Amino acid sequence: MRGESRGVVVSFDRERGFGFIRSPALAEDAFVHASSVVGGEELRPGQQVRFLVEESDRGPRAVRVRPGRVGIPPALASIVAVIGPVGLATALLRVSGLPWASAWLVTINLATLSVWAWDKHRAVRDRRRVPESALLGLAALGGTIGAALGVLALGHKRRKPGILIGIAAFTAIQLIVVAILVTRP
Repeated sequence: MRGESRGVVVSFDRERGFGFIRSPALAEDAFVHASSVVGGEELRPGQQVRFLVEESDRGPRAVRVRPGRVGIPPALASIVAVIGPVGLATALLRVSGLPWASAWLVTINLATLSVWAWDKHRAVRDRRRVPESALLGLAALGGTIGAALGVLALGHKRRKPGILIGIAAFTAIQLIVVAILVTRP
């Protein structure tokens, strides 16, 4: 058993009683079971914790977990980390003379492709992944070209019918919106 580590709860399934803790001291996220939480307090994503690490055949396991304060949930932090720079880049492109819609589409598609590439990188290394809902959410926000490139150029999620149908549906909806806007008097 190692010394005490600090980390953040990245996911916790209340019904099943387990989740994962991310710590800079660990190469991969540590599994945590509800029975390992001191005081029986329920863990929440974004919550800081202190814990001891046991090695198991399936990777690190957090034990004697001491809950701390609750921070920003990882999903919200990810959204802010992507949308903030996309908004800033869009504004900068707009200031340089590009129309708002074009500036948004350039930046959201670059961001979408970057997130898909990062998720592919994480998948190859068997690490915690970007939720599929987040990947599709970026496509829904206008990043369908980036998502399609993620599938076609990176070969990522190409065997996932739900993802492919989602990208196709968002592409169709966005093309219809563009057609309506272009043909409007």
